[in-house]
Amino acid sequence: MRIPKIFFLILLSFFMLNCVETLITVNVFPDGAYHMKFHSEGDKKDIFDQDFPLPTEDPWLYETNESEEDSVYSITSQSVLSGATVFHPSNKGPAVQRHPIVVNKKEKLLFTSYDLLKIFKGRGVSRKYPLLSKIMNNTSSDSIDLLVETEIIMYCLRMGMKDIRNKFSIKELTEERILNHFKGVFYKAEEEGNLFGILNNSSEDKKNEFFLPKSLIETNFRPFIDILPNNYVKSCIEAMKPYVNEANITLGLNDDTFKFACTLPGQITHSNADSTSNDTLWWEFSLEKFIDEDFVIEASSIIYFQNRIQRIIVGSALIILLGLILISKQRKVS
Repeated sequence: MRIPKIFFLILLSFFMLNCVETLITVNVFPDGAYHMKFHSEGDKKDIFDQDFPLPTEDPWLYETNESEEDSVYSITSQSVLSGATVFHPSNKGPAVQRHPIVVNKKEKLLFTSYDLLKIFKGRGVSRKYPLLSKIMNNTSSDSIDLLVETEIIMYCLRMGMKDIRNKFSIKELTEERILNHFKGVFYKAEEEGNLFGILNNSSEDKKNEFFLPKSLIETNFRPFIDILPNNYVKSCIEAMKPYVNEANITLGLNDDTFKFACTLPGQITHSNADSTSNDTLWWEFSLEKFIDEDFVIEASSIIYFQNRIQRIIVGSALIILLGLILISKQRKVS
């Protein structure tokens, strides 16, 4: 009986000690700027992968450190920012985890308010790979593993073909025929235990990864080669690679944990934090929070201008007093 590879990988992530822990801190200043810092710790191989890469370019200060005692590596990246900061925009491909942040300062007559919004974009696992989602949510189930690898590669194939539609003109019916053909081939190969997979690579650094079965895809495009434009197969394989990388990153994130801490000026008026320590708001989460939908972190604060409020109160009282005096004089005259 074939060892269920996907099941093994997901189960392994729950017991691995070499997970990566990332602490993100944001300190908002009264002028609306904010200091943001990432600090990740973990095993060397895991911490330098692309599951959750830290910013390295200007204006970020990037540092690495290794503990000789326990072989724990750490990475720190920090910068002073303002307004919106986009990490890994969508035009850079679907793979890397996106997590934009926006800090807004609004000045009013009597107060200044601050709003922080941090979003971990949902990975959409249930929509992209429903069977993988079931396994990730229930590690005791291995009966559906036979189809998970096929499901992921079929998604990558479908998206790759979609991405090159503007480059090549083929009929929608032809696309559906190709997809149905691949689905049948992959299903049969999976039943026989001969499909490409995760734990079948000799490289220690590359095990626990999905691989693009280039030769298998080229072979099964051959029945359609006469009706496809030149270089279509090659372009399709290249277009699939970012989506294969996306699946690998999703699996890699499964054993990562995150903590987010922030401080804002003034009095906190709203937040969805898990806890509060002194004036610091805390969130703790993992892939489970953004496996499908966006995970939203939000907090607001306010600073009242006491002097302005007092002046307005005093001024309003004087106006009312003067009005009452004028009314009193008019009554006496009449």
